[in-house]
Amino acid sequence: MTARTARRKSTFPTALVSTALLASLLAACATPGGGTDGGTDAIHRHALVRTAPPAPSWSTLHEQLGKATAGLAGVELGKVDNAGFHVQIPVADGFASGSAEIRPALGRALDALAPALAAETGVAVRVLGHTDSQGSEMVNLRLSIARAEAVVTWLRERGIALDRLAADGRGEADPLTSNATEEGRVRNRRIELILSPMP
Repeated sequence: MTARTARRKSTFPTALVSTALLASLLAACATPGGGTDGGTDAIHRHALVRTAPPAPSWSTLHEQLGKATAGLAGVELGKVDNAGFHVQIPVADGFASGSAEIRPALGRALDALAPALAAETGVAVRVLGHTDSQGSEMVNLRLSIARAEAVVTWLRERGIALDRLAADGRGEADPLTSNATEEGRVRNRRIELILSPMP
């Protein structure tokens, strides 16, 4: 037997063992824990599970918000049903004309609502901005969205988680009454909080 043949015979079993070991390691990585779940390990499965928030008590929340806003002129709470309810806040004095900067009157209303909303973690809050029909329709739409976003920022800074908040604007599209009079335009300028269960 030559030296080359001896070396080939002595290294062959080592190479075979190394290949078998590598194959078994790869198989173990592909199916951790011996499961048949397509390769998702227990840690990843646990990380993907989100605990469902508690179901809201709509009647209790409605009562709390009603008490919190009792001294605030113009704040209206809608009727409660299984899908939640809405809160309507006038913004005639809430924003300057053409501005999305929150004034003290609106700030007080939002501050009154925020504690109960922050505590009810199973409630999603969709903020809708509305304007009157004065000016360009596109400008009004953009303004209503900017105002809704300002309200979302205000509420987030008062303890309501960002994943519970959303902002949108309707501009002049959904008036409560005619825009032909100043009284009607004042009523149509508003913020709505649409309260619904978290998805």
